Order: sequence, then structure tokens, then C-alpha cells
Amino acid sequence: MNKVRIRECVDGDSRTANRIPSISDFNTANELHQSDVEIMMESIGREIIRRGRKHDWTKTNEPYRSMFYRELCNAIESKMKFEEGTWFKKHCDEERHHLSESCPDDVNLIDVIEMICDCVCAGMARTGEVYDVKISPEILANAVSNTVEMCKNAVEVIE
Repeated sequence: MNKVRIRECVDGDSRTANRIPSISDFNTANELHQSDVEIMMESIGREIIRRGRKHDWTKTNEPYRSMFYRELCNAIESKMKFEEGTWFKKHCDEERHHLSESCPDDVNLIDVIEMICDCVCAGMARTGEVYDVKISPEILANAVSNTVEMCKNAVEVIE
């Protein structure tokens, strides 16, 4: 995630204000906060778009593409179970959104969003139905915590 520059401002919160702000300072503090949140969300949105653009890159880039096609054909011909193939294991290890098969230690909510989008798009396009998207409470809790850390690490407070 790109660096997010936000402005230091203590006047809009009773826990941090060291004085009663003027109405003008109060309004400025609230406008700054709204703008800072917008900037952070735009940064997250750009990361989501970047992830969408490279989604399933192991299906389109060699050497994975050939392996994927070969194993897909073998599975269609009932010569193997697709999920037991070499490509599927590599795909789940290399791409962050297969949280049920291979969850990264630094899982975040962008991974969760990509998994949901993947499941919905694949299901609707292939069968018109979406399988239940199951993500354990532990993975979701880690994703929230790691997303907080990701955002904190992206922030640069300026005066």
C-alpha cells in the first residue's frame, strides 16, 4: 500500500483536544479528518484494483499456465482430481486469496475481498450459483488486525 499523508489535528476529539476549539477550528478538524479517511480509503481502493488486475496470474503466466491447462484437461477427462494436482497447490501458495487452502500470515481484508469477488464471479459465471464462502473467525480476526497494521504503517502524519 502506498504512503498516506494525513494532517495532524487534535481539535476534533474530546480525548485529544487540549482546549475548547473555536467553531472554525472544530469545522476545520472535521473536514481534515474526512479528507484523511478519504485518502486512506482511496489508497486501499487502489490496492484492491491492483490486486484485481493481477488476480489468478498463475493461470496466465508461464510456467504455470501450461501446468494449469494440462491439469485442467486431465481433471476434465477424470485422469486426476484437480485439487490434488501440482498447479492447484502452487496456485494456492502463490496467490493470497485462497484463504481456506493457504492463508498467508499477514492476511488482510484485501485478501478477504479478493476471495469473495473470486468466489462470486466464478460461481455466477460458471453455474449461476455461488458456493458458501467460508472463512474462519480466526482468519477474519487476523485479517482485521493485519489491515489495521497495514494502514498504520502506511500513514505519515504531517503538520
